[in-house]
Amino acid sequence: MSYKMKNLVLFFTICAVSFFSCKRGTQDTGREYASQMYVSDAYEPLTQVVDRKYGDDYSSNLHNPHGMNMRLPAKNTIKRNAYNPSKDLIDEQPSLYHFHKDSFELAGRILVNPIDSSAQVLEEGKVLYTRYCLHCHGETGQGDGPVGQLYKGVPSYSKGRVKEDKPGHIFHTITFGRNRMWPHASQLSVEERWKVVHYVQTLQNQ
Repeated sequence: MSYKMKNLVLFFTICAVSFFSCKRGTQDTGREYASQMYVSDAYEPLTQVVDRKYGDDYSSNLHNPHGMNMRLPAKNTIKRNAYNPSKDLIDEQPSLYHFHKDSFELAGRILVNPIDSSAQVLEEGKVLYTRYCLHCHGETGQGDGPVGQLYKGVPSYSKGRVKEDKPGHIFHTITFGRNRMWPHASQLSVEERWKVVHYVQTLQNQ
């Protein structure tokens, strides 16, 4: 068989296989080359895939409505480290920290540090302070950190109004920032912020 004839046979064979492998079925996606790329074996939050033709359930939970893997939290649930400051203080949602970002004095009067002070807490607070605050506020809280010297206007913790700031006020300031201080809520969890508050209070008393 000549080379040209072999190519013709191969061409018509491919055409025939392609033709007979096609069928009318607008809802049939055909065979999947890598099925796990379409339907994960692992459970995914919003996946509810059911192959009714074969009675198979893929990544769906038969015990939940509509086979969903994710369900709404129970009413009045507060997520871990929740801090939703975007709402007013008067709000039906049960959160301890619904204060406007400018409500520093209100936060100072109402918020109470939920973490008891201890040597370990102060040490952890110092580590966090060194990592996130020292560059502006300085090692002893005098506002003389490397960045603070260039930034100017960083107050001392042990002088003036700042010396009298209450724990809730300090926590609120860390969360939202104030004046040229940027917010640190994305870098520090609620628990970590309160630990920093404990350490800052030791600097206030120097």
